[in-house]
Amino acid sequence: MSILSTAATVEHRGSGPFTGLDVADVAGLRLTPGSPRPVFDHDIWNLSGLTDAPVIMGAHRKILDFTQIANPRWRLVARQYLIARMAPGHPAVATLPHAIRSPLNPNSLWTALKHLTGWFNHLTDAGVASLTEVTQAHCDSYLQATAHAADESGRRLSPATLTMSVRAPQMLTLYAEILDDRYRPGFSPWAGRSPDVVAGYQRTYGNRVPPVPDTLLRPLLANTLYLVTTIAPLLAAEAGAARTADQREAASRQHLPAQQLNRLREEICFRTATGIPAPRLSASNLTRRLARGWDQHDPLLHLAWHPVVVQAIGAMGHRRDLERLRPELEAWVAHCGIEQPWARHAATVARQDSSEPVAWTLPMSRQQLDTTIYALTSACYYLTATLSGMRASELLELTAGCRRRDELPGGSSRFRLVTRRTKGEPFGGVEDAWVVIAEVDRAIGIAEQLTGAAPGQRLFATGSNNSRSRFLALREWINSDAGRRLGLDPIPDGAINPRALRRTLALTIAQRPHGLMAAKVHLKHVSVATTEGYAARPGGHQAAFIAEISAEEEAEHLRLTAAAYRDYQRGVLPTGNGARALIAAFQSVDQLLARQAPGPVTVIDDRRVERLLKATAAALHVGVGNYCWFTDPSKALCLKLAGTPEADQPLIGMCDSARCPQATHHPEHRPVWAEHAQNINSVFLGNPRLSKPEQARARAAFDRAQRVLAEIDAADADPDEEAAHADTGQDVDHGL
Repeated sequence: MSILSTAATVEHRGSGPFTGLDVADVAGLRLTPGSPRPVFDHDIWNLSGLTDAPVIMGAHRKILDFTQIANPRWRLVARQYLIARMAPGHPAVATLPHAIRSPLNPNSLWTALKHLTGWFNHLTDAGVASLTEVTQAHCDSYLQATAHAADESGRRLSPATLTMSVRAPQMLTLYAEILDDRYRPGFSPWAGRSPDVVAGYQRTYGNRVPPVPDTLLRPLLANTLYLVTTIAPLLAAEAGAARTADQREAASRQHLPAQQLNRLREEICFRTATGIPAPRLSASNLTRRLARGWDQHDPLLHLAWHPVVVQAIGAMGHRRDLERLRPELEAWVAHCGIEQPWARHAATVARQDSSEPVAWTLPMSRQQLDTTIYALTSACYYLTATLSGMRASELLELTAGCRRRDELPGGSSRFRLVTRRTKGEPFGGVEDAWVVIAEVDRAIGIAEQLTGAAPGQRLFATGSNNSRSRFLALREWINSDAGRRLGLDPIPDGAINPRALRRTLALTIAQRPHGLMAAKVHLKHVSVATTEGYAARPGGHQAAFIAEISAEEEAEHLRLTAAAYRDYQRGVLPTGNGARALIAAFQSVDQLLARQAPGPVTVIDDRRVERLLKATAAALHVGVGNYCWFTDPSKALCLKLAGTPEADQPLIGMCDSARCPQATHHPEHRPVWAEHAQNINSVFLGNPRLSKPEQARARAAFDRAQRVLAEIDAADADPDEEAAHADTGQDVDHGL
């Protein structure tokens, strides 16, 4: 059946309020001039010309094929239901008491039709010819059949997906008055039960997207940074040359003029004399040559003849021309050999793992070049996703020319990417900008060079717009011989997508300063850029992202506070000048719990402890080697040193936790202080060139680090050992 809108059979066109109406006009959708305009009565609605469709809306979702519904009568019902959902303001729909008042997003039409098709075809298979015959038994059998079905990958449907299958039959009851076939009066599928209850779906209200594990994130981040910074600029030159060659071939004449034959002969002799290898034929063209009867031992079998003629003369190379110049061509091949045509003179770069110099690539065929361009464009895509937190829909809306750079006082710059926000917005979305760091701006610039996209053209849009295919292509290239020769870290099996990367970035910023990303990029810059983007456009892209970060930061601080409280319960006390106040806060929690003794109703669990610790956790600010409990700004040493006592946040970068009355040290901070002491001892105290005042300052810093280490070690001692010391009358210093 043609993909163009197809008229429905006469007996099932219906005579309702939508007959003969233009679907796009009724729904208020814009179509590009000349594109198909589906009419309500057609059994295929071709909406491929939607002007405002987001890039993430695949082409298949714009074709609504009602012929998949076996019963023609229910095709009409499906069309009536969907147009009612698309146009809630239509007079026939506006008067329905239970109709949904917000229009259905066109991106959801295909999914809605898919679930209706499953329901209707199940009824057909059960021998039902009219919705008036439907009973609850039919609904239950449909649920059972759907629950045991599998998706395209062979996995069982999740309860969330099953919920959508249950909702489709129920929604028809809301529009019964305008449907040509409807359930019997008083009947509703799974009456009184919501789709969630029927499907057994427990709805969660927090972000449950798992972050990318370190085993995947580490090689992905390291490799993409290296590829975008070191390899992609070199590849961009080859990509530009390939596009130029394509343009030259497209403009080439159809035949090689006879008067140009001598000129081509001279060009071949010149290449022979200068030692330029002949270009190698692609594998697909080699197969075609052999099928046409070429001799397998022909010395010119592997010669790519057509590109030579196009490059030298700008004409098409035919077999007869090759035979006329066979002596010169055979001499060329015998003297210079045959080699892949692209990246023959690859520059030398430092391997990622050892910094050993190596050519960035071996000579490539055109297919290998295109594969490499796609892989490194995917590296730009995933580096942008990793360091910005953009959604897949926002990444796909990025175009050539989307970068903006604002020069700030002091010589710094603010980088922005102009894209479109589609999630939670009316169909088509709204233009917005995302503030990013320099690494992301560079990645988008490289993607522009690799793709050669004209201004306004999408950078990452493909036929499928599937981020998984990009990741698989990138991983395959990194794990191939090409990646191994560059010393890239292999990426293990696993799944990575922009949703998981967004979640990972939110957690990383919330849990700073520790973590992998802080070692690879300036994590502080990511945090600052995200905050600037939110402040510039409070309702924009980064508003939701900053809310995710804040929620994760609050959860992380509560987790750290609860962990410190558990240590306190085990006898591992905090140290530092703020330890006494923190222990007092923990003791007050003990007292509150003691007054709430467990009974038949009251149970002391982790949730109750966390609620009691919430106020203490709200004051926590995480430093590199300490926790800052910022309860009283007037006591903050950092604010005194900076001369800003009115500030409402500590200056963690100026923290001197060994002297601050609100700072504490815990066992997890020991490695930081141990490394700090070792660096002072090896770099400063062992340097005879240091002056005496500098030696004194270094000695004081070393002694302070040693004191902090001794306090942490004493507090982390075995409680049984401490009890033994107490029995012998020895004091144990907890830094109080």
